[in-house]
Amino acid sequence: MKKHLFALLHSTRAISVVAWFNRRRVPIICYHSVTSDDMRVAHDPHKQHLPLELFLRQLDFLEKKYNVISLSEFIAARRANRQLPDYSIVLTFDDGFEDFSSVVAPQLRQRELPATVFIITDRAFGRFIPNGESFLSWEQIKELASAGVEIGSHSCSHVPLPELSLDEVGKELSDSRALMEANIGVLPTSLSYPFGRTTAEVSDLAQSLGYACAIASDAGPNSDDASIYTLSRTVIASDDDVAAFAARVSGLTSWITLQTRLPRRT
Repeated sequence: MKKHLFALLHSTRAISVVAWFNRRRVPIICYHSVTSDDMRVAHDPHKQHLPLELFLRQLDFLEKKYNVISLSEFIAARRANRQLPDYSIVLTFDDGFEDFSSVVAPQLRQRELPATVFIITDRAFGRFIPNGESFLSWEQIKELASAGVEIGSHSCSHVPLPELSLDEVGKELSDSRALMEANIGVLPTSLSYPFGRTTAEVSDLAQSLGYACAIASDAGPNSDDASIYTLSRTVIASDDDVAAFAARVSGLTSWITLQTRLPRRT
């Protein structure tokens, strides 16, 4: 039903109107995995593994409609109170799946598009691998960093941080930074909270540990006054066609979600 609605809104340019209203807000697009034809995932309950041909159509859309910038450029502009070009957008990839190196990076390199990949450091050692999925090794992460891909932290073990004590959170976040510096010579400045979950105390701790920014829940494009330690992401699902993708990027789907969560007046 939603796909039909988004297709209609896309064809009538209604989504373009929403995008125009949000043109100065910056979406941080969150992907997880992109699979080639011979790497398709049969069981994908969380809709994390996007087919390559769909990903390429989404990149085509972004190149026509948006100005893709790096996460570091976005944060630098925010700290300098500098206005970015309209329709600016950031690409990120959570969890550090191996296919970022084998499938995604060559496509981004060909199009000269910047991106940030957030690494779960335990999985770079091959620890705690769920469902037989493959994750980037330290050697691959180092190669990506050398090629200009921004490397961020997704904690050590990918547990929901609000469920831990602050001492445990501090260890998750500080050990993750230290392990990246030791293994690839890069000290990450950006953080993506596991599952997008944080609290005021966790965000304050992330700032005190030296992170320059942190990305939290799926809530649409970021306004100028959004805290850089609770930035919003826009999560892309594996079955999002171009119309659904356009709706998410424009901020329409987050607005619809917000409206359905608002308390009804009686």
